[in-house]
Amino acid sequence: MRKIFPLFAFFLCLFALNGCKENSPEKKIIPACEEKPALTLAYAQNFSVDSCGSFRILQVQNGKAAPVRWLLKDSLSPQEIPPNLSNYPQISIPAKRIVALSSTYLGFLSALQMEKNIVGIDTKKYIADSAFYAWADSVQINEVGEGAALSPEKIYALNADAIFAFSMGESIYDAYPKLAQLKMPVILTSEWIENSPLAKAEWLKFFGILTGKESRADSLFAAHEKSYREILQKINAMVKAKPIVFTGSAAAGTWYASTGKSFMAHLIQDAGGIYLWANDSSKETLSMPFEKAFSDVQKADIWLNAYGKNLQEILAGESRVKLFPVWKTGEIYGYNLRQGPAGGLDFYESAVVKPDSLLLDVAKILHPAYFQDEPSRWYRKLSNF
Repeated sequence: MRKIFPLFAFFLCLFALNGCKENSPEKKIIPACEEKPALTLAYAQNFSVDSCGSFRILQVQNGKAAPVRWLLKDSLSPQEIPPNLSNYPQISIPAKRIVALSSTYLGFLSALQMEKNIVGIDTKKYIADSAFYAWADSVQINEVGEGAALSPEKIYALNADAIFAFSMGESIYDAYPKLAQLKMPVILTSEWIENSPLAKAEWLKFFGILTGKESRADSLFAAHEKSYREILQKINAMVKAKPIVFTGSAAAGTWYASTGKSFMAHLIQDAGGIYLWANDSSKETLSMPFEKAFSDVQKADIWLNAYGKNLQEILAGESRVKLFPVWKTGEIYGYNLRQGPAGGLDFYESAVVKPDSLLLDVAKILHPAYFQDEPSRWYRKLSNF
């Protein structure tokens, strides 16, 4: 019996192991999914949304760097994630607690009735919406800082579902790279590099998807697009003579202006003007020696987006502008008509989500005879005070 027992024990163990193997559940293999476009965009070029199985993937262009992607998960999303999506950072939607690291997001969020979901901002001083400013004061909304003063610790403590941030390639100012490294739910935006008013406004759909306000975003954009097209048709039918328009300001002997393919150049063209540097193909800010700009503007009729509170402030920065022909005619305009309690400019906040109103604002400057009854919303003619 002593010799048989070890052999019997061996087969017993082998049988037990095989039995366990047969009864143990096999590991479920999740197949890869195929990505397909899930959102049709007519104008915006810097974000997209794809579907992959039961998931959606948000993609945002990141300047010269590779695009950034996120896996969007809602309450109906499966727990198991396909292998081709497993490395993407995840964002739970709809976002209910939002940190907005630029006041430019407030225009989109307010249009979608999501401004009261903001639990953190960079700084209050840039807010133009006086009602939101007062509300932010009353609830003591958290200011998390900007640039080098940005506090990741304060942001982390807010337990946000989505943190909207931008990246311009300057490490001291860019919040997105810092927060992405810390695995926070930070989402890059690049609406500011879209090249037309309707393209920027179409980012309503971006914020609509992330906040659960897709239907409202679609209907708002459709209404603004229809109105914009009607105004554009009116301008094209009425306007015969088109004024030459230039933009920008001087700093340290250099003239900085909108590029020839920019949002502003497109707006001027749609408003019935000829942009002075329309043939420029720069990707970012157009810059040139002041002397070159001085020569070019001699044939211009209107100076748009002059930077300064008044003409005296502009003259203090660069005295040679008084030799511009437009200085004598007074056709100099800034977009600082509507300001917030601390001086924040509404042009950056609400104009981008109301492209039709913005088009009328500029058309009134370029063709006052046709649009004299339209109220000015963001632009005003600059004076000496």
